[in-house]
Amino acid sequence: MKRTAKSMKLALLVLAMAFVSSCFSGRAESPGSRTGGEGQGAGKNGGETGTPAERQSPAETLRRLGFHVFDEPIPLPDRSFASLDGTPQRLGALSGSVTLLNFWATWCPPCRKEMPSIERLKKAMDGENFRIVAISTGEDAKTVRAFIKREGYTFPIYLDESGALGSEFASQGIPTTYVVDARGNIIAGAVGAREYDDPALVAAFKELSR
Repeated sequence: MKRTAKSMKLALLVLAMAFVSSCFSGRAESPGSRTGGEGQGAGKNGGETGTPAERQSPAETLRRLGFHVFDEPIPLPDRSFASLDGTPQRLGALSGSVTLLNFWATWCPPCRKEMPSIERLKKAMDGENFRIVAISTGEDAKTVRAFIKREGYTFPIYLDESGALGSEFASQGIPTTYVVDARGNIIAGAVGAREYDDPALVAAFKELSR
């Protein structure tokens, strides 16, 4: 199938994110790998976490914490996925609020490592114009439901059973995460695990959500 120009551009951006995350990983407390290990850029944000968030713009905070911040917002391509009960969903509908768009899988150690912090982020952002869309890629509903039930997570989980979205949006490994603004544009992204309840990151998300 011929790839659209938008898909090709997104693929190049994913490669750029992977490079930035690799560099960030070397500065973090623990190194990692793209798949199966502790996660590229696996989460700890070094000694910089305590820097007052109000001194930096959200973009500067995201960049400092290892995200690739795109020079220009990229419209999120409209692709289909599903909720755990099989209800069709569209990426194109992710506008109106700031979205943390996360691609993960139950078998992925770095994904599992960052999920408790995503749960805490959900609670920290309660009442804000913000949502979490965590898409399991390449796995069936039964596997994902069993994992969520066992772990007790309450943030929204969705399915990409065919793995098509993962191939396009997370070609450099999982977890891959994007920050999508309220207009439906990708403004930043990262490959590898992060601590999403980092106070500086939460403050940046709250400012973006205003």
